[in-house]
Amino acid sequence: MYFIGLDVGSVSINAVVIDSHGHIVHEEPYRRHFGLVNEEVATTLQGVLERFATNEIGGICFTGIQGQRVASVVGAPFEVETIAQVAGALHIAPSTRSIISMGGQDASLFQIGHNGDGSWYLDAFHMNGPCASGTGSFIDQQAERLACALYGDDFQLSHERLDSLLQDFINLGQQSTSPAAVACRCTVFTKSDMIHLQNKGESLSNIIAGLHSGNAANYMSTIVANREVVSPVIFIGGMASNALQVEAFRRYFPDLQVPLHHTSLGALGAALRVRNRGDGTAGIDMDALRQNHQHSSDFPRTAPLELRYTHFETDNSLEPFAPDKPVRAFLGIDIGSTSTKYALIDEQGTLIGKCYRPTQGKPIEVSQKLLRHMLEHSGSQVELLGIATTGSGRNVVGDFVSADLILDEITAHATGAVAVDPSIDTIFEIGGQDSKYIAIDGAYPVDFVMNKVCAAGTGSFIHELANKMKINIFGEFQEIALSSPAPVHLAERCTVFMESDMAGYAQKGAGRDELIAGLCYAIVHNYLHRVVENRPIGKKVMFLGGPSLNKGIVAAFERVLDRPVLVPKHREVMGAFGAALTLMRSSRNQGLSVRQRDLSQLCEATVEARESICRAEKDCHNECKLKIYQFGQRKSIWGGDCGRFEVSHHEGRAASNYFLERQQLFREYLERQPVIFATPSLSRQPGTVGLPASLHVLDWGIFWTHFLSGLGLQVVLTPPTNGALALLGTESMTAETCYPVKVFHGHVAALVDQVEWLFLPNVINVPIAESDERGYLCPLVESSHFMTKAALRLKEQQVISPTVHLKDGVQLVTEALWEGFPAVLRADRKTFRRAVESAWQVQQEFTRAIRQRGEEILRDADPDEPLWVVTGRPYNLYDEGLNLQIGKHLSKLGIAALPMDFLHLDGEDLSDFPGMYWGLGGRILKTAKAIARHPNWFGLHISNFSCGADSFLEHFYQHILQEKPSLMLELDEHSGVAGTLTRVEAFRNVVNNIMMRQRATTSG
Repeated sequence: MYFIGLDVGSVSINAVVIDSHGHIVHEEPYRRHFGLVNEEVATTLQGVLERFATNEIGGICFTGIQGQRVASVVGAPFEVETIAQVAGALHIAPSTRSIISMGGQDASLFQIGHNGDGSWYLDAFHMNGPCASGTGSFIDQQAERLACALYGDDFQLSHERLDSLLQDFINLGQQSTSPAAVACRCTVFTKSDMIHLQNKGESLSNIIAGLHSGNAANYMSTIVANREVVSPVIFIGGMASNALQVEAFRRYFPDLQVPLHHTSLGALGAALRVRNRGDGTAGIDMDALRQNHQHSSDFPRTAPLELRYTHFETDNSLEPFAPDKPVRAFLGIDIGSTSTKYALIDEQGTLIGKCYRPTQGKPIEVSQKLLRHMLEHSGSQVELLGIATTGSGRNVVGDFVSADLILDEITAHATGAVAVDPSIDTIFEIGGQDSKYIAIDGAYPVDFVMNKVCAAGTGSFIHELANKMKINIFGEFQEIALSSPAPVHLAERCTVFMESDMAGYAQKGAGRDELIAGLCYAIVHNYLHRVVENRPIGKKVMFLGGPSLNKGIVAAFERVLDRPVLVPKHREVMGAFGAALTLMRSSRNQGLSVRQRDLSQLCEATVEARESICRAEKDCHNECKLKIYQFGQRKSIWGGDCGRFEVSHHEGRAASNYFLERQQLFREYLERQPVIFATPSLSRQPGTVGLPASLHVLDWGIFWTHFLSGLGLQVVLTPPTNGALALLGTESMTAETCYPVKVFHGHVAALVDQVEWLFLPNVINVPIAESDERGYLCPLVESSHFMTKAALRLKEQQVISPTVHLKDGVQLVTEALWEGFPAVLRADRKTFRRAVESAWQVQQEFTRAIRQRGEEILRDADPDEPLWVVTGRPYNLYDEGLNLQIGKHLSKLGIAALPMDFLHLDGEDLSDFPGMYWGLGGRILKTAKAIARHPNWFGLHISNFSCGADSFLEHFYQHILQEKPSLMLELDEHSGVAGTLTRVEAFRNVVNNIMMRQRATTSG
């Protein structure tokens, strides 16, 4: 007799046939179902049954995330996929102790125990949460995004083409010389990292290799954590077919094995189950399976899509350009994350040429194609006066073409939009990776916001989901959406979750048209709720970006807003158009000397590039990779985490760097006692105590250092955060936390073998001015030493962790430290108390000094010039490894930016926030009140992704500022300098517009 097992997963279907002895006699090829589960199961099962007579089938059993529903339709038994996978794996590799499993949307670790009689038991099981980062679907998404870069514009998704793509993707990654650093905790972070790397010129092979290395690191930190993985270890699931992923895991588990039939072990386990129990059915009604859809009307619906008010011009072409004589013209190039465009305008600002091409991860090469297109269509008819670049790749391409102007894309889009219709007051712009809201007043942008980290609702999000359903995004998508009589009301979620939601609704009977129409609504709701939030939407809204070419999405905006949406012609090149216009106006106002460029030579230039390691600063140990381009006789350097080689193009002089001033003053007070900074060569010495320069230490490090030194201990501080420390922390995590806490783990890990003691105080709160404030620190900061002790398995006797309430004042802090200190280190009470009091005094002196310096800065500041006041927690403000050296960049751009510690805020009234819980949050809100009072002060708040406290505080912050615009930067391990500078440069232009209007009002 033969027994059939089918594993119906989130992405694929696998089938295995075994005989009565458990030998595999047939294995169906791994096949993706693209959401057509019933149809593909029927096809797969039909292929199996044609090979075996019905009377030879002893039973059929299903497993997998989609298998239970199919099993109920056909009346067959079902086995839970975890048990099926382990049973199948141990049937092939009986001595296995640990199983790494990666499927379509699941990643898990099975730890196996063996009894003396040959039976096994599941000792432990760990699985990813609802996010599918690090799974097969995650890797598929990244490969599909790079498909254009590998194959060009004509790539069409199918099972066969996707398999071919993945193999080429893996082959290219195996050519890597140095894997790039790619954050893999979330698909959005990964795309951000990969786009920034591509736009900096990183090779695809290094990016792909880095993706798989990051994927393995993410698995180790989120699933393995500090658990012991006992050998023998095997790797199963679809991802085990990926040679790059196997290689990445072997860096952690050198003896890792990939067993035979690794993609079908769940199906094998199901077949073994039905063989052992004998409860399977042999007869399957294929017609019932193909036709069965559990039609349901109990899921939420919404109104059909239709264009009622909006004029949607289907003809987006330009009039033929055929002048009688050469025309003087300006060229704008918009180098975006997914597409690159040019707009050519004459001296009157009329658009006379345009082109739109996928970026393909090659910003310089695609720009050469656009220049070639311009020369072929307009070259002999124009005299080019200047070139402007905008978009995420504006700097590297601007350097290549010797641009006359490099402009952030927010200002560029606003300029272009206002030129088309000066009466607009709101711009919605949705690009490939970014979404933007821009408020216009008097033809100038006066507020803006971009999506922080989530790319849900952007162009790439739409493209990926359309690909999953094999729908052409151009034309077919909108026709399907507009044909639905009752769209499904989908939740606003990220790509991975939305994909799961859509698959679930499809299984309940939702039609493809209902899902695509529902997706249009979800994109709109996601944009309005996550990007626009509570900002005002004016009377005349213009919709720009690639998705604005889609009637379905335009109709969804119209339906939700209940008003017409302006979708002008040529909106897909609006950023390039605005950049060219800005250059044209600048040339009129300031004059512009025409640069001699040989565009033909640029088009044909062979751009040579080599990689190098940055050695610009002897004290920096990041070892960042640089991309060194050779543009003819000119060298151009890009890369690095700090942005040193990013081209600023700020024409004025640099502003004072108050972040650096604070850092120098902090270090001056810190080093009044002898301090050693940890290095890899440092060996453990008696009497040394390690202090991680992270979290609260960046605020209270002076106190801790002087206190410990006062007890006769030698303090060893960790160096500033670098890539190695951050990776060390990320890989040691046992739970998902914010990035600063991960970095703290790295600082502690770096000290473990270098000091006799680790000082990890449990700091509960900080001093506050008002008695009704509570002053608490974030719970993750409060408990950071507990997490590091567990994650790093620190020895209890090595850790000094007194519980301290800094709010209670020096006397009670002294008692708390005495109680929590090892007796061997206390000295006598008098000496101990003197050490605490002296250290407290030095900390207070530093606070007074920084505030006094702030008073001097404010006294000398010009009230007619803008001052940016920067708020945030000390580990976001002063850890340059977390904030991308924001202080240096602000200074370089000529922005006077003052960290909030320079302000004396004790007198600020927070009575409208009674019982303020957070100590640092109270400081931030007090600073916001000061910003609101001063017309020339503007707020920049620096936070990090997944900060629970800031998820509330940011709303309070904006409530205090009312109509005054502010900039929120939410940074994390995925953050790149390019995206941060885009926001900073755009906000600078908004601030300058507001100040210009204030001066005009005052003088008038």
